[in-house]
Amino acid sequence: MADNTLRTFGDTSRAEDVLDIIVNISPAETPIYSGLKRSADASNTLHEFLTASLAAAADNAQVEGSAPTYGSLTQPTRVTNVVQLFRKQYSVSDTQRAVSHYGMSDPFTYQMQKSMKEFARDIELTLWRGSRASGNASVARRLAGILNSVTTNATALTSATTLTETILNNLIDLSWDQTDDVVDELYCGAWVKRKISGFTAGSTKFTEVTDKRLVNAVDVYESDFGIHKIFKSRYIGQDAASNDILCGITNKYWGIAYLTGRSPKAIPIAKTGSSTEGMIEGELTLEALAEQANFKATGIHPSS
Repeated sequence: MADNTLRTFGDTSRAEDVLDIIVNISPAETPIYSGLKRSADASNTLHEFLTASLAAAADNAQVEGSAPTYGSLTQPTRVTNVVQLFRKQYSVSDTQRAVSHYGMSDPFTYQMQKSMKEFARDIELTLWRGSRASGNASVARRLAGILNSVTTNATALTSATTLTETILNNLIDLSWDQTDDVVDELYCGAWVKRKISGFTAGSTKFTEVTDKRLVNAVDVYESDFGIHKIFKSRYIGQDAASNDILCGITNKYWGIAYLTGRSPKAIPIAKTGSSTEGMIEGELTLEALAEQANFKATGIHPSS
């Protein structure tokens, strides 16, 4: 018996069924880049700032009628960091822009917006892990990130140490010993964050509506020294295969300085062929105004 029913099988005239949405699940949060203040512009690729300290407190008793004696005076110390050039480039052929696409009206605009997010993530990573290099004709300038700037209170715990409240409070104490201030922000990977969340004495979860940085929520830990916001960071992460890093910072002593006229922006590139090209470019450095007011601990076991 003949089958005169038209079916979908083998029908080349069927229209494609493609959802007109592009789903990108890559993480894009930048808590440290979003959370540090923007300082005055840097006017040179070597950015400099001053730090000073008071003499140690002493039992200051003087003999009545005695002449004054003069001790040694200290000058401020000059601290420097290098301005780093960041760039993300993209190129889309004119033919690619002419054909129809799902999920975007213009492939060039889509690539530019995607590059902006990647650019911010690159800065976030560098602000944490940047290793300073002065640069030359063949070597790029590199800024020193937070982990390489914090040296006074850098604690190397025994490998695979289990984080406890006592250890955390001892670390916070290190910065209090150096300054009137206390670390107000704690940064760590997911495992260490979960460990702190398990502390029973001073852990309180809440959403901080006044904090506008690109994170979903802020948790708080209250120690003997004050209140500390806790942020998960994907870029502080693991120091080795089985060891994590915990970093505490005093936010007001850090800043981001853009080179004058070189804050990040999308820049079109002159057309030379049948393609449209552009780049996101900017130059900036990290200001570590008082590295002694922070701490860094390595060797924490992420799963213990």
